[in-house]
Amino acid sequence: MDEIKEETPLFKAPIILFDNDCILCKRFKESLEKIPEIHEYSFIPIQNDNIFSAFPHLNKEECFETLHLIDFEGKVYQGGKAVSHLIEKFPMVAKFAWLVEKDVGKKTVDFFYNAVNKYRKALKRKCPKCNKEKAF
Repeated sequence: MDEIKEETPLFKAPIILFDNDCILCKRFKESLEKIPEIHEYSFIPIQNDNIFSAFPHLNKEECFETLHLIDFEGKVYQGGKAVSHLIEKFPMVAKFAWLVEKDVGKKTVDFFYNAVNKYRKALKRKCPKCNKEKAF
């Protein structure tokens, strides 16, 4: 009798990991999907545990904490560096790439990314309508 092996699904790089339970993450994904060249990217929810089997070097907790992008070569970009990488890759926004080439631009992207990420974490923790803690 042949042994049946469960195979880890293959994921097509480059990959953008997003939190499917976060409205901001889903809107970010929907916005990116409007960029014509984005078809090269795979959007994988971090709730898909198979991604962590396919890329064992990823830390699941870190992926829940910050944006992760895996490029064609398997290099992982996080947070503002992932946003800067996206800015540089798409002709539609590449004309603004010069803004992130300098240290001050990188710091600005990191600042805005961190502010949005802080807000995202607050939304996941508290109801935006009543400001009460969510029960998990």
